[in-house]
Amino acid sequence: MSISAVLAVSVFLVTYVAIGMERINRTIVSMSGAIVLLILGILSLREAVTTYIHWETVGLLFGMFTIIAVLSEAGFFSWMALWVAKMLDYNPYRIFVVFPLVTGFLSAFMDSITVMLFFATLTYELSRLLKFDAIPLVVSEVCLANVGGASTLVGDPPNVILGLMLGFSFNDFVIHNGPTAIVAGLGSVGVAYLQCRKRLVLGGAVDRQALVAMDPARAIKDARLFKLGLGAFAVAIFFLVIHAWAEQMLHVPLTAPLAPLIPAFFILILGGHKTEDILRKIDYDVLLFFIGLFVVVGGLEKTGAIKALADLIANVFRHQDLALVSTLMWFSAVSSAIIDNVPFALSMVYVIKGIAGQVGVPALAIMVWAVSLGTDIGGNGTPIGASANVVAYASMEKKGHRIGWPRWMLLAIPQTMVALIICNVGLAVKLWLKFF
Repeated sequence: MSISAVLAVSVFLVTYVAIGMERINRTIVSMSGAIVLLILGILSLREAVTTYIHWETVGLLFGMFTIIAVLSEAGFFSWMALWVAKMLDYNPYRIFVVFPLVTGFLSAFMDSITVMLFFATLTYELSRLLKFDAIPLVVSEVCLANVGGASTLVGDPPNVILGLMLGFSFNDFVIHNGPTAIVAGLGSVGVAYLQCRKRLVLGGAVDRQALVAMDPARAIKDARLFKLGLGAFAVAIFFLVIHAWAEQMLHVPLTAPLAPLIPAFFILILGGHKTEDILRKIDYDVLLFFIGLFVVVGGLEKTGAIKALADLIANVFRHQDLALVSTLMWFSAVSSAIIDNVPFALSMVYVIKGIAGQVGVPALAIMVWAVSLGTDIGGNGTPIGASANVVAYASMEKKGHRIGWPRWMLLAIPQTMVALIICNVGLAVKLWLKFF
């Protein structure tokens, strides 16, 4: 291995460890790693900007973040949670089953961090009024948010990276990951309900007057912005569904990043005095985090370190398709429970791309679905496995409910294992049918 490769691997490992320790802001860590590579001369600034930073991913995320910021500013998430609770007649057992399914559905199309930020808070408020234990429900909501995120291109940042960098569309993810994620989500909810149904309700008098006062309509802070946000979201999803067809059949350059960027641009124009508030809510630090990581992982790609790893994996699993696909899924799952799943997914893009170029290995597509499912769902296992976990965990601590790692893992790992086993079976069936 050359000196430049050793240096690139060293910077990568230090960046990974620093992100995992969470002592320093992860955006600062990733940008610092990128700057070190530039100073060492492993990458030039031109190479970093034009070759390794994937601007399509940044653009798609910026568009989706803008639309989600609009919905958040309008009060959409609070309204949704209160409306669902009211439809369920504030029954704790019904809420325990339906709330996770709702977070799973929303997280398939929206940022799971925002979804959990609102649902964790409202779950706590409902638990206080209905006298049930909020922690099992919040953990189940997080698990379903990550499972739901696996089902679409925009559901989870690792999917955005895998899809756009390897050429898979929104429809590809819905067709191939969607059915598996739905079954895995139902299995996860079933396990959660069996785990907690006997000790969910704590007992005590329910404050019905306070429940009546929680009118969903009052959660809407700006009715005009609410309608604009939902309209922009619907247009973005519609464009994501038809963009490949529009490019191929109509020769309209409607790329995946443009699908959310176009409605996001118009909504900022129509936002009026709310536009500045919307812009302040966009997660710019996440975009900078991605840019830094692209450069850090680009150093591994340029120096040949990733190619060496891909060659090794291909040689070990040559002509063993199911073993390779299963290993990729479970390795992704375990890794994502320990470290941030975004840098892991970015690294795996180059690894599976290198493996796919070998003789006697499965198609790139089935490896993408394996890594996607493992990375998105495996993060459920620990409180730091995914960003939604961290948000929900911190939110409950602020409310005086300390979950702790042991209880989180006791609740989350059985749900995660069932979901992953279902996904592994789904991947095996896809290989057998050659449907990938």
